[in-house]
Amino acid sequence: MGQTSCNNHRSDNPTSCKFESLPDLANLPPELAVQVLSHLDATDLCLAACVNELWSDLANVDQLWKGLCQNRWGDVSSYQTAFSLCRSYKTLYMILDNGMLTFAANPHEGIAYLVSKGVLTNSPRCVAMFIHNTDALDWHSLGVFLRDRIDVLEALVSLQDYSGKFLPDALREFFSHIPAPRERGQFLETLLDRFSKRYVETNPQAGLLKDTVYVICYSLILLSVDLTSPHVKNKMSKREFIRNLRRATPGLSDDLLGHMYDNIYISGHVATEYR
Repeated sequence: MGQTSCNNHRSDNPTSCKFESLPDLANLPPELAVQVLSHLDATDLCLAACVNELWSDLANVDQLWKGLCQNRWGDVSSYQTAFSLCRSYKTLYMILDNGMLTFAANPHEGIAYLVSKGVLTNSPRCVAMFIHNTDALDWHSLGVFLRDRIDVLEALVSLQDYSGKFLPDALREFFSHIPAPRERGQFLETLLDRFSKRYVETNPQAGLLKDTVYVICYSLILLSVDLTSPHVKNKMSKREFIRNLRRATPGLSDDLLGHMYDNIYISGHVATEYR
């Protein structure tokens, strides 16, 4: 590395700055040089490899690319297969990155591409694990994919754990992993049905029925729209919310329903993408 400096015209200028000479990686022990490069992202690491032969060798250390892969894609089938033994993690990263671009354009082709490259096992569970452990997937395309692949959706929901979580918070977490549709319809009903089943499974001590949870969730979405939309002038009151749900959710106290209303009022929409 060369010198980088910012020379001040007046020594008493409080905003002036001056950087000391930065060390060349060639002067560092290899282990330390690799540690320095571990702070770069994939683009910068590729650029570093273009500096000279030494930098190229350092920037292509497989451990660096393994870290980049696992930080961006937490669970990939090939991590547990022979793929990593016969190909470099840099190659794996490039395949995964190309898969993300393809997924954004056509999610089914994106997953098929990763399967064809031996990166991803073609099973609902493995695909769901892949989706669950990355935020690199295009959000809209993910919604399209899950709408068509209910088997993957069900596997993805089964990975969620809502134990001890307040229902509105659990629903909000659900929609942070699974895109909510913008329109009401069959897919929204499918999502709420799968969520309700999983919530009941992970909270048996609550004594709630799946149908009860479903009704509450649908009501929470409607309340979210009502309270957050600028187009709704007359907002639903807490008393109205409780009254509307009282008959549909026998056994639930008015205080509990009131706490749910407060949660939406304070924390906001349970599914931002739904708006």
